Amino acid sequence: SILSFLFPKQLPAPEAQDERSCSQASSSQASALRQNIQSKGENAYYYAHNRKFEVPPEARVISGPGLVTGGPPVKLEVEAGQSEQSSERQVHALRNFSWTDDGTKVKVYVQLPPDVLRDVSQVTCDFAPRKLLIQVTPTSGARSSEAVYVCKVEPLYGDIVPETSSFRANVEKAKVSVAMQKKNGSQTWYDLKKT
Repeated sequence: SILSFLFPKQLPAPEAQDERSCSQASSSQASALRQNIQSKGENAYYYAHNRKFEVPPEARVISGPGLVTGGPPVKLEVEAGQSEQSSERQVHALRNFSWTDDGTKVKVYVQLPPDVLRDVSQVTCDFAPRKLLIQVTPTSGARSSEAVYVCKVEPLYGDIVPETSSFRANVEKAKVSVAMQKKNGSQTWYDLKKT
């Protein structure tokens, strides 16, 4: 045949050639590694690869409390605080509010979600010279799943007089209005919070 005339030697199959080159490469790498270990001993870069780890057939797996033998993680104990945490109310931040600089006072208007405010006694407002904290807690007979709503602004743009600052709650409109007396009445507030 013409092929035998052109190619007197039989060509190896491409797959066999690839396998042969891979095995030669891995054996040359292994031999280079072994050669490095033999020539340099314990100071060889690849010395750690020289170790062969085998588990003896008489080995026993010791298991018990506090010992890890594999498998998924196991909870050791339930902390007392976790059960209390689940019964605590969720806290939601109130971000839906507006404010205005009204001369000697700064007024803040907080809009609450519908049906949260059922009584004026639910609202507490804490004033500090550079802080405003509004909290709306559920009524005393409410379910434990009802959340606490909090609006905290700290630090305020300027100092206020906590003793003369006040707030009002409107149950029908689900709104809390806060009037904070400025310490420096002539100071213009360009923002509610100091950045």
